[in-house]
Amino acid sequence: MLVTWSIVAFLISALCWILGDVLIVGFRRPDRHEHGEFIDLMGDDAYAFYTRVNEPRLRWGALVANYSIPLMLAGLYAHWVLLRGSPVGMAGAVLLGVGFSLSPLAHASFYPLALASERAHTAHQAYVAARAASSGKEDSEGPDPAALEHARRLYRFLMQAWGPAIGLTALGWLLVCIALGSGATAFPRWSLLLTPPVQALPWYALTRLPYPGKPLLDGALFNIVNLVWAIAFLVLMSHNPLT
Repeated sequence: MLVTWSIVAFLISALCWILGDVLIVGFRRPDRHEHGEFIDLMGDDAYAFYTRVNEPRLRWGALVANYSIPLMLAGLYAHWVLLRGSPVGMAGAVLLGVGFSLSPLAHASFYPLALASERAHTAHQAYVAARAASSGKEDSEGPDPAALEHARRLYRFLMQAWGPAIGLTALGWLLVCIALGSGATAFPRWSLLLTPPVQALPWYALTRLPYPGKPLLDGALFNIVNLVWAIAFLVLMSHNPLT
């Protein structure tokens, strides 16, 4: 029973993270025709996603995922029971725990980045207006450098927070795949085809296609595959009980 509740907790957390991704990163890709000058100024189109900020949406996108991480960690109990016969699998479960623990900081970092990007865009618009008022003279004062640098610093922080979280989680899943593929668990070897790393490729291809609600779910790839894996885990467990 504990194993079942553990994977149900994992499933609920995956749903919360999908919702968080939709709210905080589910934005249409910036139009270079509209934001090309701002993108070139900042050096990346990440800032242009947040030229119009809906603060409550972003805040709840950050918090709903953050608050559900204990459920995701609780979901590791079921994985531990599944993988306890494989040292490689148990190492994978530990790495997943570390990666999951680091993920909330990285996810929530989109919130301050969004606010700073909005401020940088406002500074850029003020510069464009001033330049137009001075008949396009190049000696007009440039955008507020403090606003631009603030956004760039937060983007660097976001990347540095995401790197270890994604890297350790990916390595953990890889070890889980090895354990499943080696036949060291109660699940059949082919169950590794349902794990997040293997699912990620076809799901990524699907996000390239048009679908209702696009682009809301494009940023939720990692957690969509977690949800599918949680459902598959429950189905597999019904045929291969874990004790």
